Amino acid sequence: MPQIKAFSLALATAALITPAASAQLAGYEIVAQVTAYDATVSKQLIVNCPKDKKVTGGGWAALDKTDAILEGQATTSQPAYDGSHWMVNAKNQSSFSPKWKLKVWAICAKAD
Repeated sequence: MPQIKAFSLALATAALITPAASAQLAGYEIVAQVTAYDATVSKQLIVNCPKDKKVTGGGWAALDKTDAILEGQATTSQPAYDGSHWMVNAKNQSSFSPKWKLKVWAICAKAD
């Protein structure tokens, strides 16, 4: 499986939806979570959509304690097979900060 190496924000911005587009999605909502801030090299985080919604996209960022973006590598960044959540496995590759936190967000909307 190929690995994706880039600044995490660049990877995440590909999944963003503009406000004008969000007006067309019923129940549009962004749900985000953050892991603990520590020196663990690899982290996984799953962000669930509310029960009546499905994931339409997602993103991630490797952050320092001030929420500044660090260099990271996602080995997985994908929706669940049933659309219930967005999952990311990522590694901190920053030489600047060995401690970091993983932030993941799921873009959710009502499902018909």
